[in-house]
Amino acid sequence: MKISTKKITILALCIAMNMVGSWIGLMIKLPVYLDSIGTVMAGFAFGPVFGILAGVITALVNTISDPVALYFMPTQIIVGFTAGYFKFLKREDFLSKFYLTPVMSIPAAISSALIATYLFGTVTTAGSSYIVQALRAIMNISDFVIVLGVQIITDYLDKLLSIILVSKIYNMNAFKNILNK
Repeated sequence: MKISTKKITILALCIAMNMVGSWIGLMIKLPVYLDSIGTVMAGFAFGPVFGILAGVITALVNTISDPVALYFMPTQIIVGFTAGYFKFLKREDFLSKFYLTPVMSIPAAISSALIATYLFGTVTTAGSSYIVQALRAIMNISDFVIVLGVQIITDYLDKLLSIILVSKIYNMNAFKNILNK
């Protein structure tokens, strides 16, 4: 694995994308997170090691404005690894993204549900936490099951949005020219 100035620069851009997305998601309290668009981009562009690196650095830096972010580092690692490892996620085919996204979103949802339930008692800074609290008030089932159900849906939507956006950028000739120079 060769580290170049170009890779470091694009990695920094990916981390900035994650930070801006995370901030938007937190401020508006969206039920999607938007904090892994850059992680997916780094994984697509340079493979799983750079995807993981983008996720880890994002979790560390986002802790400044959102202390909960650090604890979700395992989820960022899962997203970075799957984005870089599973090359089929890069397909230009729009329909395939609907059935390929669970390869990334289900492991991420399980990780996030475990963290949200057992470290934070189901209450986090994410907008999806409102959905969890509403469901807890009306359903008499385990907190983990509620959080997992919400995470599966919200992580799927979040990762699908990330994969669609990033694959559009990644498959553009201009971006490929930047990577190949």
